[in-house]
Amino acid sequence: MLKKSGFILLITHGLAAMAQTVGGNVFCAGMAYDPSPASVSISGTVAGSDVGLPGAIWVGIEDPGVPGYPAAFLTPSGWVAWTTGGFPTYVETPALGSTFTYSACIPSSPTGGGCASTSADFVGWKVYAGYGVLTPEHQALIGKRRASLDQAKPWLQQKGKWRADYDDDLVFRNALIQKSANEGRWGPALTIPLIDCTPPDSGGQ
Repeated sequence: MLKKSGFILLITHGLAAMAQTVGGNVFCAGMAYDPSPASVSISGTVAGSDVGLPGAIWVGIEDPGVPGYPAAFLTPSGWVAWTTGGFPTYVETPALGSTFTYSACIPSSPTGGGCASTSADFVGWKVYAGYGVLTPEHQALIGKRRASLDQAKPWLQQKGKWRADYDDDLVFRNALIQKSANEGRWGPALTIPLIDCTPPDSGGQ
């Protein structure tokens, strides 16, 4: 489940500075079989002024031995280990809702795949969650940049200076969304406690 992947988004924001809230808990994902996967559930609210804007949601996990830097991010295909570069998103959406809720099993080890029946290898790790948005100001910046690039394209091509990434606005757009996440839209949701799902049990923050 954990696999390597590549805007530095430092995990330094407290909930007191956030317009929205995030929280979470651990639980056993199944009751009909033994063992059942130990899992985390994350939920959050979106600031009213951000509802309806294009954006992205991140869920990350931090090793207490390396504070301030995420070890992995939750993606639709599972946890993705992180070392440097852009942060993998869990959801990208053309319009953020007022709340979000996601869950995932705890992996078998910090570097391995599969789902664990206990959180023993992750006790004390912090799960962070938050979102970024593309504000109207950001959208205006993208429009101005696109108009400038389109106007300069013939000259840049003639000089051999046109780059493939100039053909779309994706990288610039993603950078703006991730930058907005650093503006109080990201915070700690849960410190993982010990939970043993053999047999199924429950835990909390």
